[in-house]
Amino acid sequence: MPRAAPSRHATDDATLIGAGAVLGAVIWSLVFAGVSGAQDANRVVIEGTVKRGDEFAQDFGPGFTFRLRGRDVWAIEITHAASRDRDLVYPVNPPYRFSNRLYIGPGYGESARESARNTPRELAFLYRPDDFAAAWDDLDRVLWPYGHAEAEVARATSELARFGTGTLKLEILSAEFVADDNRPGGDGRQEWINALRFRVTISWPGTS
Repeated sequence: MPRAAPSRHATDDATLIGAGAVLGAVIWSLVFAGVSGAQDANRVVIEGTVKRGDEFAQDFGPGFTFRLRGRDVWAIEITHAASRDRDLVYPVNPPYRFSNRLYIGPGYGESARESARNTPRELAFLYRPDDFAAAWDDLDRVLWPYGHAEAEVARATSELARFGTGTLKLEILSAEFVADDNRPGGDGRQEWINALRFRVTISWPGTS
């Protein structure tokens, strides 16, 4: 979701949602790991702060990286050393078009404040390296069906729903907003998220 980069306001011009929003680039990131004995699941909690214009990345587990990718609007992603930088969240979280569910920030008819209020967000992600390439092949068939037989597209759609997945729960703890100087006035919807404080809880099945 490319966005033109407007000029920035000073902190005095911003308004806050939630308590204690923290400014700055990526200031801190805490990672905790635990094991659920009942389901033999892996569990990681990541907390962090990111400022507009910056990105966030934190490694976890065996080769995974949680990312908030973007400059004005952040995409929620997980990548893996074996995924060639391909996102492992998008293929298993339809709808694949015209949805702001996987983004934090204004877009698809949603304002910056509405996006920040969309919390918590619970998403699936691919956790088995052997599935990464197959899932993206299936997704290509679903997104661009014109060059494929109808039966291939149907099979790909069905297969995407059957891949083993972990869960990602993103909670927005606080957000600071700044007006978009390039689009003044209006109904108050022309804003960006200037700083974001968040918590992510990531769980995936243990290996047998």
